[in-house]
Amino acid sequence: MTIQATAAASTAGTTGATAQVGGSQLGKQEFLQLLVAQLRNQDPLQPVDNTQFIAQLAQFSTLETLQQIETTMESSLGAQLLDHAVSLLGRQVTATGPDGQPVTGIVQSIHLQGTDVLLDLGSTTVHLSDIQSVRATTSNGG
Repeated sequence: MTIQATAAASTAGTTGATAQVGGSQLGKQEFLQLLVAQLRNQDPLQPVDNTQFIAQLAQFSTLETLQQIETTMESSLGAQLLDHAVSLLGRQVTATGPDGQPVTGIVQSIHLQGTDVLLDLGSTTVHLSDIQSVRATTSNGG
């Protein structure tokens, strides 16, 4: 997709847009800028072929749909991780501690730090991804 858009920009004579894209990913805004530059700078005697234009619009639509799917998937994953962490409250877990050594404790609380889910084991905080085992706590009446 980047190759086609860069080729379209160089065909349109917009070397500035090509340099702007460089080796990075082509986003929605850059794609629209390239498309508009291509339309502005096209040869009036040989305008852009309709099938090419429709193909570029289809690529833009696909890009936007993929970005929406990515956002939805990230939100869903975050909710699943949080649900999983909540299910660990009050359970005994063994995890890799900050020093690389195993740490065992009861999950007392959950913290969110950006996209990371942290579990408070009393004196130690561990990442959800560092959990090695989980055990239900047993409460004996006597």
